[in-house]
Order: sequence, then structure tokens, then C-alpha cells
Amino acid sequence: MSDESASPAAKQCPLSWPDQRWNLILFALCTGMQYLAAPVLYVGITQASLCNRLGADARTSNLPGTLYFAMTAMPAVIAWMSPRVSALKRNLGLCYLACALMLLTLAITLSLPVPSAVKLGMVILQGAVSGAVMPAAIAMLWEVIGRGSDESRRGLALSLAFGAGPILAVLGSLGQTALLGGDLFGWHFDGLEYPRSFIVLFGAGAPVMGLAAVLSQFFVITPEEHEPVREPISAVTGLIFGVPLMFASVTLMHFADSAIWMQLLGGICAVGTTACFIFHFRSILQQRLLLLATLVTVLVYAGNVIPSNMNLYSEQVLGNIPEKYAGIQNMLRFGFKVVAGSLLGWMLMKTSPRAGILATSLTFLTAMIWAMLVSGPWYLVAFGLHGAGELVGVYAPNYIVSASRSDQMRRNMAFVTMLMVPAAPAGYLYGAIVDAVKRSGTTLMGMNSETLGYRLSFAACAVFILAGIVLAVCALPARPRPEEGQGGSRME
Repeated sequence: MSDESASPAAKQCPLSWPDQRWNLILFALCTGMQYLAAPVLYVGITQASLCNRLGADARTSNLPGTLYFAMTAMPAVIAWMSPRVSALKRNLGLCYLACALMLLTLAITLSLPVPSAVKLGMVILQGAVSGAVMPAAIAMLWEVIGRGSDESRRGLALSLAFGAGPILAVLGSLGQTALLGGDLFGWHFDGLEYPRSFIVLFGAGAPVMGLAAVLSQFFVITPEEHEPVREPISAVTGLIFGVPLMFASVTLMHFADSAIWMQLLGGICAVGTTACFIFHFRSILQQRLLLLATLVTVLVYAGNVIPSNMNLYSEQVLGNIPEKYAGIQNMLRFGFKVVAGSLLGWMLMKTSPRAGILATSLTFLTAMIWAMLVSGPWYLVAFGLHGAGELVGVYAPNYIVSASRSDQMRRNMAFVTMLMVPAAPAGYLYGAIVDAVKRSGTTLMGMNSETLGYRLSFAACAVFILAGIVLAVCALPARPRPEEGQGGSRME
């Protein structure tokens, strides 16, 4: 999961204060459940460790994370299929339930005497399913709280959800370390034997998300006098064709190997996907400032899909299998996020929306430089820096909100939730770089081919992030303002 979220436009809630308070408590509890299950829901580190155990190469180990972010286009399709407010609680519960069932199914599959290829397929499927339903659940959760409480009364709930929430993620990561084994600040955990360790880890996530599904049914929502109706299919043609083309592109490129025709067809599907999404959001991309902010966001979001490679590199730089470090890596990731979230919030009040993008992007870049240059136990700090940098998923959307007119805000924020889609293929690229260098046997400056491949993948990620930073500094105004007229946004 990314850290993207945005609340709907403020309006006076007709519910009584006890009902609003109940909604705020449920919002914090549901968000807390998402954080508690973060070791398996933040697809990347844990799934890469499991794929490595199942004998997958770097490309395949990156597929769960790649498909997670690629499938973040699905919330827009789900919103189109079921737009009625009366179905909001049902849809939210179904998303949580689908996630719980997928985690349970994966745990059961890992316990069965089936081929590793089948287990790998289920790990990849879990990444895809989580990418489809969890961002949709988060968007629905924000809509529920937007309809079920006054904006002035949300502060405590947000503090509990996003202040205490990451602490629950740290606790979940501690549990992950206890299950998978490893060292944690001087304490050694033997962990459970494989595959029981992963079976319990993924299986434990199922009741947590099941509880979220149950809690979501107790929200109090005022019925709408005029329910929104489903738009004609012509309004979502770009999404309808873009999502399957994207899936086809990833599949073809993965199985292409040396088959040139499959590589070519995969490239054509990728171009088609891009064209479909551009067509769907053409009214946004015609606005110069929003287009520039979109390019910056996509370039920096390429850093969101590097954790799989960072985890796989652990064996080279730390000397043990990746799963032994997955728990502490997630713990540092969320622990740094808690501290950075507080500092960045204070900074935003003192500076400008662009400063938030630059601060988080520079932190992302620092994580990549650290990963390339530091070895031994200090390498793990890269995961903390990366976790802090992930907050670009809050500050990039905040910039786009600032550049949006009020009548365009809901549409623009739906657009923001999909900006991980064009960045998703970068994850597959990082894995392909490692495999290509490893196959070639290339060495450099005392580095074996595998170490060189991982460091080159970090360098490629750093180039994407640096390009986003340069574009932000050169092209984005510090304080964007939406244009009042029919045109796009203007720059100061």
C-alpha cells in the first residue's frame, strides 16, 4: 500500500455528535487494522523474501510489488461499477473481506504439497488482489468519514489513525521478526521453521482484515436523497481497456525471455495502456501545472517499487537469507515514518506545498545512495529512510489538491490514486537489471555480478527520483493556485 489519501470537500454533517464520534472511532480502528497487517499488505519486502525462498529470480520476486501498484487503477473501475452511497459500507466490507480471503488462501496454499510454481503464482496473485482492493478500501474509508463527520471534528481520529497507526505497523513488524527469525537490536529470534513461518504470518493477516470488514459495517451514513447513477461505459473506456492491457504487458514481458515477438507485443500493450490512461484523464493532463505535477509524482513514485530489490540484496550485504531481515526492515520503515510524519507536518505549516514534495523526494534519493554505498548492519538504515520518503504519497497529492479547483477536486484525487500505475513497471525493470547483470557475469571494482546488479538497480531508481526533483525545482511553483476560469492552473 501507498500513503496516499485525501478527504472530500468539507461540509456540515447532519449526524448527531454521538454518531459522528462513533464514525471517527471506527475510522481509526479500521485504519489501525490496515497498519497492523502492514507486513503483508505493504506488498514488496515480505513477498520478495518468500519468492526468494521459493527459488524465484529477481524479476519474479519483484512481480508481487509491480502488480500491486499496477492494479491501483482498479479503485476507479470499482467506483464506476458501484457508485451508490447506499452500497458504500457493503463495498468497503467486501474489499476488506476479499483481502482477508486472499491472505487465508495463500497461507493454505503454502501449507499444501503443491509445486513451487503454484505457490509463486499465489504470492503474485496476492500482490495483485491487494493492489486492487486495498486502495479502493482506503478511498471508501475516506468517503465514509467525509460523509459521516464534520471536518472540524476529525483531528483526533486522524491523529489516532496516522499517528498511532504506524506504531501498530511497527508492532506487526516485530511479530514478523519473531516468526521469520533474525536479529533485532541485539535480540535474536530463532523464528519458526520454513514454510510454517510464512504460513502463520500470512494467515495471521486474515482475521485482522476480517475484523476490519466487520467493523466497517457499523458506520453510520446518512442516506442520500439523490443517489449518484452509474456513468455510461463511454466515460470509462480508457480504464476498461487500459487495465487488461497493462496486465497483458507485464505478463508478456515476463515470459518473453529471448522471444522478440513477445517483447514487441508487450511493448505495444504498454504503449496502449499509456494511451488509454491519458485518454481517460485528458481533461486533467491538458492543464499545464497539473501535467507537470503528474510527471514529477510518477518519476518520484518509481522509488515506491524498489523495496523488493532492497530486501533481496540483504543476502549480499548482510550475509543471511532475505527473510531474516524482513521484520526489522519493515520496523525501521514504519518507525522512521512515524517521526518523519510529525516533522513534515510541521514543515508544511512553515513552508509551501512544493517543499513537502522536495523533502520526501530528497529522503527517497538519500535512501538509494545509502543502499548503494553502505554495507553491514548500517545498510538497514536505508529502509528507514525509504519509509520516510514514502510519505511523498501524502505530499504529492497535497500539491495536486492545492492546484485543483474545488469543483474538480474529487475527480483529480481519483486521478492521484492511479499515479502508481505508470510507475509500477519500474519495479519489474529493477529486477530485470539484476538478472541481466547476473547472467552476464559482469564484475566491477571488486563487486560480483549479483552485487553489481543490485547497485545498478538502486542507481536506476535514483536517476528517476533525481529527474523528478529537478523537474519540481525548475517547473513547479512553490505555492500553486488553481485558475478560476475554465482553463488550467496558473503558476505564480
